[in-house]
Amino acid sequence: MVTSACNLLNETKSYGPFRLIDAASRLIDILSENQGSSPELEKIKVKIEGGKYKVMEDGPQFSSFLNELVLYITSLIEDQN
Repeated sequence: MVTSACNLLNETKSYGPFRLIDAASRLIDILSENQGSSPELEKIKVKIEGGKYKVMEDGPQFSSFLNELVLYITSLIEDQN
C-alpha cells in the first residue's frame, strides 16, 4: 500500500480508488489463507472482483459499483448488530 501511494502521485485520478479496492480484495485473500475470513467477506470479495475493472471501462459505473459495495457492507454490519 505504501508503494501504491508513491505510484499514485503520477497516476490518473481513478487509479487510486482501483488500488484501494484491489487492496481490500487482497486483504480478504490473506485473511482467508489464515482462517480469518468469513462467508460475508468472501461475498464482498466476489463483488469486488466482479466490479473493480469497471474503472477501466466506465467511470460512472465504477462509481456506482463502489457506492453499492459500501451500502452492501453497511447492511452486513447492521445485520450483525
